[in-house]
Order: sequence, then C-alpha cells, then structure tokens
Amino acid sequence: MVSEPIDSAESPFLSAMRAFMANCAYPLANQMTTSILSHSRFLARRSLGEGGRLLCLLGIAVAMCGGDGRARADVSAALTPEQAGAVLTPAQALARKDLACAWNGNGRDSLSLTVDNKSDGPLQIDIPAGQIAANRAGAAKMIVLRAAQLRVPAHGSAEASLPAAALSSANALASEPFQALSDAEPRLDGLLKYLSTQPDAPRETAQLATLCLLENIDFQKWEQFLAPQKAGDPAIQPHPTPAQVTQAVDAMGILRTVAPTQTFALANDSGLKLLALRNPWCRAKAMQLYGISIPGGDGQLPNLGQLLHTRPGDNCPICRQRALMQQGASDF
Repeated sequence: MVSEPIDSAESPFLSAMRAFMANCAYPLANQMTTSILSHSRFLARRSLGEGGRLLCLLGIAVAMCGGDGRARADVSAALTPEQAGAVLTPAQALARKDLACAWNGNGRDSLSLTVDNKSDGPLQIDIPAGQIAANRAGAAKMIVLRAAQLRVPAHGSAEASLPAAALSSANALASEPFQALSDAEPRLDGLLKYLSTQPDAPRETAQLATLCLLENIDFQKWEQFLAPQKAGDPAIQPHPTPAQVTQAVDAMGILRTVAPTQTFALANDSGLKLLALRNPWCRAKAMQLYGISIPGGDGQLPNLGQLLHTRPGDNCPICRQRALMQQGASDF
C-alpha cells in the first residue's frame, strides 16, 4: 500500500474530520483541529489508508475529550494565565447563567467547589481566603483558610478542594450541598494573614486556632469536636493522640502571634498542660509556652512561631523522635 503524498490541500478525510469536530460537543475545537492536523501529517507517512487514519484520529479525539465530549479538570490545570480567560469572584460566577456552581462540604474539614462552564471561553474563579459557605439550612458554616484559583476550560468542568475550617464546634460531620455567602468574619483576619505565610500548616491546627478565636474553647471541647468518626477511621480511635496534643501546642503558638493580647482557655487548661509536657513530640515547645525552664539547660528555645511538624523528614521533634523509636531507643 502506497502512502499518500503530503500537500497543503485538505483531503476529504480531513474535511470529514473538521465536520465531525464542528458537530461534537468538544469545547476546544480549534485546539483539537490543530492537533488533528499535526497527527494527520504524521499518519500520512505511514502505510495507512483513509479509513485507518480516520480510526486512529477518532481514537485521539476520544482520548483528548472523553466520552461525554467535555474537557476534564486536569485540562484546566494546564491552562496558562493568558488562556484562563475571564477572572471571576464566586459571587460573579454564581450570577452567570452559563455557569453551574456546586459547593459541597462536610461541616468540618472538607469544602469543595465544582464549576461546569457552558460558555465558549475559558475562565478563572478566584476564591479568597475568608470566603464563607453554609449548608442549605444555614446551621453549619465553613470558611476558606487560604486563597485558591480554579481554572475551567470552555464547555468543561473543574473542581477545587479548598482548605477550610468549621466556624462552630457544633457543626455536624455530614457531607451535603453548601452555598457561598457574602458574610465575613473579621475576628479571623489575623489568622488568615498568618496562614497565607504558612502553606504547610496542618488543617487541624488551623481549625483549633479558629475555634479558639471564635468560641474560646478549651481542650475538653476540642476533644469532643474530634470525637465523630470519619469514614475509613478505625471503629475505636483513642483521643487525644500525641499528634493532636502537638497540634494544640502549635495552635497556642499561633494564637500568641495573631492575638497576643487575648487570653485563651486552651492555654489555661491544666489537663492539656500535663499532656503536652509528657509528650516528647512537643515537650520543648510546651515548656517555653508554660514558662518552664530546666536548670543547667543550654538555653536554646524553640521558635513558637514555627510549627513543630510540617512534612516528613523536616528534622522536627516529631521526626527525630520517630527516628529514635525506629532505632529501638526508649522514651525519656
């Protein structure tokens, strides 16, 4: 079989492909056509007939656009700022009839926004830190802790999983639809500013700091907040864990930074104090928080503004303690 010569004239095969692209639901027709042309010139060099090349390029089209003809969320991540199109706030996105916005949350630590873009152009939604969303009943409210951007291709959809916290310790743990509000919570302005410089701050630590600023909860109420079991958790999970005690100590360090003049029940909790001083993961920082010093110590104090643990291998007290345990060293 002899391959066809490559020339600038469009063959009936390419004309048919252009017609197919014009009639399908794929949103990025121009980009697809460009890709198809490049592939067609490659395939023309192979010993394939018109029918064989058609089957190959149909496979390329299906792989690029998916079975329902819509661009996937990972396509939006590949968009450059120039391709992002219009930049909208969540309120502006909700007001547009060619966009379908769906918020979903569990009242505690999960909040997401899914956008279905029926317009002919890509767009970007800027979700600010401090954005508040509530369930349909208005009983459970959550706040976005850090700003996020969601890029959505034309005639496509994308989803953003947002770092968020509950605005009340009474929030039930239940996944349900949420809706964006225009409300603001100025008492959290300092915390949100601090978290913008701490991208690795554990969500639990930020959640506890949030509840301290809004409700001044003590450690007992924090344990009650942690009590509901999440899907996939063991049936019986003891609380508090060493990690949760460490998160509480970190939260107190954050509170001293963002609200130095306020007094918090968490810092006056004798039960937490005992747990923190016994916990090798956070003992050094707890001693500084509670003003305890060891006679003859080297005088090196931990930085209260530095989170004890951000990621594996960061040489924090947690990682060092784990390394000792793995070597068979005993506790203090």
